[in-house]
Amino acid sequence: MKLLKGFRFQPLADASRTLKQERGVTGLETAIILIAFVVVASVFAFTVLSTGIFSAERGKETIHAGLKGARSSLALKGGVVANGVSNKTLSLADSAWTGSASTTVTADTTDKKQGTGSADMAIDADFTTGLVAYSDLSATVDLSSIDSVSLWVKYGTTTAAGDLQLRLDDTAACGSSLEDIDLPVLVANTWKLVTLAITDNSDMTAVKCVGIDLVTDDGAITLNVDEVVAQGQATSLLVTITNTLEGEPIDVSEPSDADADGNSDSDSGHTMILTYTDKNQVIKDVYWSKTFIGANDSDDLLEAGEKAELTVSLTALSNTYPVIGDVKWDLEVRPEDGGTVVIERVMPDIIDTVMNLN
Repeated sequence: MKLLKGFRFQPLADASRTLKQERGVTGLETAIILIAFVVVASVFAFTVLSTGIFSAERGKETIHAGLKGARSSLALKGGVVANGVSNKTLSLADSAWTGSASTTVTADTTDKKQGTGSADMAIDADFTTGLVAYSDLSATVDLSSIDSVSLWVKYGTTTAAGDLQLRLDDTAACGSSLEDIDLPVLVANTWKLVTLAITDNSDMTAVKCVGIDLVTDDGAITLNVDEVVAQGQATSLLVTITNTLEGEPIDVSEPSDADADGNSDSDSGHTMILTYTDKNQVIKDVYWSKTFIGANDSDDLLEAGEKAELTVSLTALSNTYPVIGDVKWDLEVRPEDGGTVVIERVMPDIIDTVMNLN
């Protein structure tokens, strides 16, 4: 047999040694790997533990903050009282007014809205503009705390706002007007109940006369007026508050109102804010004052067992929208800490000097 050229047989001993060769991991490498695992596990464990501690601490702070808020809450104690001024009748118009030249005045017992008659004023064609007719009051009336006047009126043609004016005067025969207030748009020969805002009532301490001015010449025409009334309104609210749950003291330091406009001064240091709201307006920081009732320690903190009566001024409200009969309003009392107290009431139909609104 011929041997292949160049072929070399491997001895069996050499092959056995080759098959038995192995490569292992040294002890140092094992230690490094073990240490790496331990370090990673320690970091992970520390992270988990720290996160748990942080979460528990934040949870505890939240609970304490909630408890502090609850223990600092106010509560309304007792009823709500409103002080006000009642309606002041300026003219029932059941009898004839006094007419100016070129005006014939009568008491119309048929065409009326209230009482037994209305003041009928037949204006002649040669009348141009000015005071149509007036009614002197039997006694002077103080309107310095009243912001609006209501009256029924009917005119022979459709008007624009300001064509007719209501005159308020502190002299007989309406000789020197305190204020002439524009009447709104009137529809021809249609009775309308109008409410007019007094722009400035500071000088109306002794109103003596009420009249009607014609600003636009409409020729021969008829005007009827009935029941002219200065509308009663609330001037202040009285609410009593107390500290609930015998909790944290509440700062009830009074605001300041240097200009006496019924709004708290912006630079005042008070922390408890009162906000008045009705359908027509929002007064966000209305002025108020306090009086402690019963036992107290004479500081400005409302503490457990103490009661404070807040007198809330309503002079900041718009004179176009005073707090008159049937007005629904909200008063929000918001201390620096704790919950807010919201008081909701509706004014009675007839405004009196003192009203319990429960």
